[in-house]
Amino acid sequence: MTDETVAVDDWSAVERGLRGFDGEVEADEDRLVLRAGSARFAVTHDGRVEAVMPLHSFSGDAEMLRFDHEEGVIGVSAGGVDYEFRAP
Repeated sequence: MTDETVAVDDWSAVERGLRGFDGEVEADEDRLVLRAGSARFAVTHDGRVEAVMPLHSFSGDAEMLRFDHEEGVIGVSAGGVDYEFRAP
C-alpha cells in the first residue's frame, strides 16, 4: 500500500495506514501512536495530531491523512495547513 489519503474519522483506515510503516503502533480506543526510532506520530479520534522528530515537533488538528509508505511520509491536512512527517 502506498500513497493513500484517508479521513481521520475512518479509524480503521488510519490504523492500517500507520501499521504500513516500520515501527511499533500502539492502539487504544481514542489514540493511535506510531513509534519509529526516535520519532513519534500520534492521532486521536477527534483529529488531534502530535508529531515529534529529533529536530522539530508539530501539534495541530487534522481532517485528512496521506500515507506514502514508499517515501516514509505521513501528510496532515486541515484548514489550509499541510504538514509532512517523515518516518526515519
